[in-house]
Amino acid sequence: MKDLFIIDNYVDEREFRNYINSLLLKKGYIRVTIDDVRISDKDLLNDNDIFAKKGELYYSIQTFLNVDIGKKQIDETLNDMKKENVSVGIIVTNNYVNREILEYANKKLIQIWDRAFLEREID
Repeated sequence: MKDLFIIDNYVDEREFRNYINSLLLKKGYIRVTIDDVRISDKDLLNDNDIFAKKGELYYSIQTFLNVDIGKKQIDETLNDMKKENVSVGIIVTNNYVNREILEYANKKLIQIWDRAFLEREID
């Protein structure tokens, strides 16, 4: 878990977004399922960290470095999705997420890729 140690201790939010984008590409998520991808600077009006589309579906992938994910982050992701007419939301964090929050996200149709997910994907 060398990569997670580095993420936890040495990268900033922008580097984390870039790492997640690279992981998605490496694992084939984007090449297989997404036609067009861009990474935002959050300084722009678009709050999506990684914004992608395939066909008529739009994807918002929000990254949260060293942040405990709660209902607030899920609701913010939903609001961003509505503003941008995004169909699918994914939250990625290097922290673990508890069952209550995972269930809340699932009800809101938001996927959460937490530390346990990253541990499996990075190996």
